[in-house]
Amino acid sequence: MNPLDGVKNYQVYYGHPTAAILKDMQNYDLVIIEPLHYTKAQVEQIKARGTKVLGYISVMEVATWNTGLMSKLQSGDFFTRNGQRVHYSEWDSYLTNIASPHFQGLLLTEIQNQVVAKGIDGVFMDTVGDIDNEHLNNPTVLMQQRDGLVNFLKQARARYGEIAMVQNWGFDTLETSTAPYVDGIMWESFNADTIKSDAWSQNMIKKLQAVDAKHSVKTLTISTRLSADSHKLAKDSGFIHFHEADAYVNWNAGLVTRTQDTTPAPVAVAPTTKPAETTTTKPATTTATKPAATTTTKPAATTTTKPAETTTTKPATTTATKPTATTTTKPAETTTTKPATTTATKPTTTTATKPAATKTTKPVTETATKPVTKPVSAPKADASTDKPTESKQKEKADWKQEKKDKKEKKKAKKHAKKHAKKHAGKHSSSNDHHAAKGNMCGKVKHKTAGFLNFFKF
Repeated sequence: MNPLDGVKNYQVYYGHPTAAILKDMQNYDLVIIEPLHYTKAQVEQIKARGTKVLGYISVMEVATWNTGLMSKLQSGDFFTRNGQRVHYSEWDSYLTNIASPHFQGLLLTEIQNQVVAKGIDGVFMDTVGDIDNEHLNNPTVLMQQRDGLVNFLKQARARYGEIAMVQNWGFDTLETSTAPYVDGIMWESFNADTIKSDAWSQNMIKKLQAVDAKHSVKTLTISTRLSADSHKLAKDSGFIHFHEADAYVNWNAGLVTRTQDTTPAPVAVAPTTKPAETTTTKPATTTATKPAATTTTKPAATTTTKPAETTTTKPATTTATKPTATTTTKPAETTTTKPATTTATKPTTTTATKPAATKTTKPVTETATKPVTKPVSAPKADASTDKPTESKQKEKADWKQEKKDKKEKKKAKKHAKKHAKKHAGKHSSSNDHHAAKGNMCGKVKHKTAGFLNFFKF
């Protein structure tokens, strides 16, 4: 049985939770969150009425803001090309080597600490699409990376049982390798105006329907334009849809009401009370638990010791989903797609045996460089002073605390926005390619480039 069975609506949110947001999340069948921002108690609150929760992790990239994970990476955990790490300057992240057993172990530990330990139902694996986009022209490396991903998925299943596992983009990898091991795939940038007129997209809809029929892999779609039309197209295709217009940082309140009515359109229902509440309540404002403290402080070691990284621009077809990401949004695309990089996911059939290259030889690597402020308690009023002095000290303490709170909120908001931008923007162009080219997957893009180069020559 697929853990996504029965899910009719969902929302992706990489910001910090508030009491109102936690309550509203209960109206959805599924929510995808940045687990660093949540406690186990908050997750239990979300799930109180049957809502399923997926926690974000990035599989094929590690961002420098994630200092905890960066400090544990070994040289072989980074994917290298011509002896240089592949660095995405716009997201300040590095391409990883999923064929590395050590890196697989780090990801499994992340799932244990951030997902399983908090009672989260499963994992949303962002950046899987990097495998297709980065390695398509090197069949040997492509197979190594796909086999590495399959090995990681098998270990996750063996350790954590039937947790839900959804991958973001990587349609070819899903079809050839991961379909038997995942429960869902996300397709960001699922905008009706592009999808309807694009031959590749129409063919991919049929392929995903076939994968679902054979392996029970659900497709989650996200649009950024034409909400009603995109929702209808997704529903007609048998997909689960969400319309995202806020880069995964603003919680879209009031879109869904959990009732017996199965009317299709979470997007069609406009907020009936206090519409301004959604837009004015910034996710970063309520940071009861401040997990973002770690993520907002970037150690100089990470940024100053970049070994002649190869700065590449991600193919437009990959997705999003990890604000920075916080990110999430992880994210990312203008579209909720980290296909972008972010903001589809699932596997296909592949042998579980890893090529010898995966186990014994790692992509050429360089030496790895390893990459909190304690809240200051307000000064206590001296019991020996008179009341006016106490009042003065209290005012001063309150002023300091207020100033500190504002600073923390500003930090958290900046982090959430960066996280969201990564996941929304990373694949924002996946359906907005050059002029008449339409939506092209990595494979088509490479073929087109070769064709143009031939005539150029």
